[in-house]
Amino acid sequence: MQASWQELGYDHGVQGYSYDQGKDIVFACREFGITPQLEEYKKSYQQGLAVFCVPEHGFTLGIQGQAYNGVCNDEHFRRAWEEGNDRYQIEARKAEIDQRIDTINWQLQSISNELSNKNNSSEKRKELRYRRTQLERERKDLRRERSLLPLLDKLPSFHFRYEL
Repeated sequence: MQASWQELGYDHGVQGYSYDQGKDIVFACREFGITPQLEEYKKSYQQGLAVFCVPEHGFTLGIQGQAYNGVCNDEHFRRAWEEGNDRYQIEARKAEIDQRIDTINWQLQSISNELSNKNNSSEKRKELRYRRTQLERERKDLRRERSLLPLLDKLPSFHFRYEL
């Protein structure tokens, strides 16, 4: 009942809501007998969106792995988000590889322990050696991929240009 349509629109813009998302929230007020002031909302929404849609913010969203919903009609913002997101993806892949290598190392240790058990049949030992070979190949491939990831991380940095 005490809503400030300007404040609400500005907040939605600064948070990067799409106009339709904000409009849905505003129109939900009708259920409570409140008539939204859409023009006030829209004007302040655009002002908030101007704060949201700066390239630095796009890069920050991307590097944090946050989605971009296309609300900014700005090429610089989109490129900055893409660069940040590319770097996020590289870091996420590094972590994924490291985790998988840790798992492989644990499995290889387990296989080594089983192979030292003299009570295993020759068939079981054969299976264990085959599995060890598979895991060692996978670990080698992952290490190779991991060693190449820093090259991707050296992509040209985004340069912000401001028009005065």
